[in-house]
Amino acid sequence: MDKSGASPTRWLPVAVIMFGVGWGANQFASLLGLYTERLHLGGGAAQAMFGVYALGLVPGLALGGPASDRFGRRRVALPSACASAPVTLVLMAGSAVPELLYAGRLLAGVVTGAVLAAGTAWVKELAPGPGVRATALAVSAGFGAGPLAAALVAQWAPYPLVTAYLPHLAIMAVTVPAAMRVPDVRPVRRARGGGGLRLGGLRRPAFRGAIAPVAIWTFAAPTSAFALLPTIVPVQHAPIVHSGLITALTLGSGMAAQPVARRLEARHPRLVARAGLAAVTAGMLAAALTVVLREPALNAAAAVPLGLGYGFVLTYSLGETARIAAPDELAGLTAVAYAVIYAGMFTPLLLTVLAEVVPMALLLTVLSGLAALCLLRTTRQAVFRS
Repeated sequence: MDKSGASPTRWLPVAVIMFGVGWGANQFASLLGLYTERLHLGGGAAQAMFGVYALGLVPGLALGGPASDRFGRRRVALPSACASAPVTLVLMAGSAVPELLYAGRLLAGVVTGAVLAAGTAWVKELAPGPGVRATALAVSAGFGAGPLAAALVAQWAPYPLVTAYLPHLAIMAVTVPAAMRVPDVRPVRRARGGGGLRLGGLRRPAFRGAIAPVAIWTFAAPTSAFALLPTIVPVQHAPIVHSGLITALTLGSGMAAQPVARRLEARHPRLVARAGLAAVTAGMLAAALTVVLREPALNAAAAVPLGLGYGFVLTYSLGETARIAAPDELAGLTAVAYAVIYAGMFTPLLLTVLAEVVPMALLLTVLSGLAALCLLRTTRQAVFRS
């Protein structure tokens, strides 16, 4: 117990529901190839279903974050987490009515956005020291475990597009009741005099110039590894498991990068950004080589650096956002940061569409060059400000 009599681990149930919501958000990823085959999808339809999730994040983040700043974390995070299981039921119904997959993915984005924005701030207030770190690790663990479990079930269980989602329903049934006992520690703030919710951090050069250009790579990198490459360079045996393993390897690498990122962050936050962008640059080149050689074994060679880049960039983006945010705008500015982060989830769809006229390997090489330019810019900023 701390001096106030509260448990020092009272934040843990909140981090666990964020793990569960992350699981539900990404369990769809390893099933893209199976949906394409079973439902006869084409023209990037599966990637569109994957990417529409990011559209749902916009209202989830934009409303959930500022609302929790005003009304409290519990009142936003818990109802949103409760909605995660019904959204999974919609995805299960999508095996019979494919149009429901778009609705399910959109709703998954709304739920995840609200939980991430409110939950990140809630955990940080419950545990000011390890809060941001616990949040990033919990979400990353859910993102990686969800698609791996879904792939293992779908590869061998009957009715795979239904049974693959059952583990998530079980997780949410256990985790949500435990989180309901966690209190808010920040007093609810009522609106004053009709004034709107302000996000002063958006006007700061530190966000627009130093966080946003780095944060956009957070999901542009890993989704290129697990939502794009396995559909372009598939394997002949157990392809669903292969897709799940690549997803888990990518996001597992991101988790492994985060402790290293924290040590670099103690020296200077820009070191974290530079390490992440360097990994993304190398990973995109490896992805281009994988496409040229059409060798599935090389998927892992691209997945590891792209996953490492994800871990470094996520740690930097959330850490810097929390550092520059005023107390009353913490969840709101975190929501904006997550919106930039998740915009990268449209990368597989964008590349799939552009690949109709430009070779995929060239597109991935261009992305590598863009990441290198961001790295150069971040390095020059660090030099000029040192």
